[in-house]
Amino acid sequence: MDKGSLSLIAGVAVGATDMAFFSVVIPVLNQVATLTDSLASLYQQTYRDFEVIAVDGGSTDGSYQLLEQHAGKGRLRLYRQDEGGAQEARNFGAEQARAAWLVFFDADSILLFDHLSRLADAIGKHADIELFVNAYQQMEGHRRLPRTASLPSGVNTRREALAAIAQHDFIHTGATCIRRGRFLALGGFPLGGLRDDGDIYFWLKVLCELAAIHYDDTVTCLWLSDDRNGNRDAGEPAPPRSDAEWLAQCSARLSWREARYLRATINRKVLARAARKKRLGLSVKAELAAISLSGLGLSHCARVAVLMLPQSCYERYRK
Repeated sequence: MDKGSLSLIAGVAVGATDMAFFSVVIPVLNQVATLTDSLASLYQQTYRDFEVIAVDGGSTDGSYQLLEQHAGKGRLRLYRQDEGGAQEARNFGAEQARAAWLVFFDADSILLFDHLSRLADAIGKHADIELFVNAYQQMEGHRRLPRTASLPSGVNTRREALAAIAQHDFIHTGATCIRRGRFLALGGFPLGGLRDDGDIYFWLKVLCELAAIHYDDTVTCLWLSDDRNGNRDAGEPAPPRSDAEWLAQCSARLSWREARYLRATINRKVLARAARKKRLGLSVKAELAAISLSGLGLSHCARVAVLMLPQSCYERYRK
């Protein structure tokens, strides 16, 4: 991983245990409004054998001071980086982790009391599995948004997992648990041209590497959605065409159908990004050029047709 992207690290506090079962990694940047509730939900887990590693990205809203208070009480180990985003923070936190299992958690999420216990139970029953995913639900205010049908609970094959993610995002980073050795071996979350969608690209890479994963359809993570998240990177350039090399590497061990599911997933994410840009009146040529024909489905074709409309026609279509 790229340690050069991290600047001064400070404010280190001692964690609760030296050899915990889980290392919970939390990237934080100006999230004081939700941080107190998020940390409280973590401390209230019924499963207690975990350490907490918080990496602050230079918060200016009081988040860092709040984390310092928790670090002073021995509740977490705290690091600060002056530049870089959530991906750098997660990668750095994973490197500092002492446990064999990494749990990623975000300061804009709430964990239900049995999140860690359900993960621990599943790990105990399936020692050969390296990625465990719990169901999550998105929220707006105090209202839970409807969930999309997902995978069945239990062990799912690579093909089943890729087929599911081609339809919708059943993996939310804040509801995952991965073996630390596997995470480090895969290089962590991408920091280059793929970083804007680094979460999904990393989990796709993991799915392509593993023969099977474990999924728990019981919701244990609530993601507090923010309208700002949908448009925060819409003005940035699309992932470069060099992601074809990444795609080829991931596809190398896949069957034809699995590779098609992978390409369909990337098409879905590229089209979602294009829709965000189109709503802002920005060009979507780069996104349309990045569409993979071999992963194009009928629903994708319909979305491409709408995105190709002149802006005035598109606005009338939306109304």
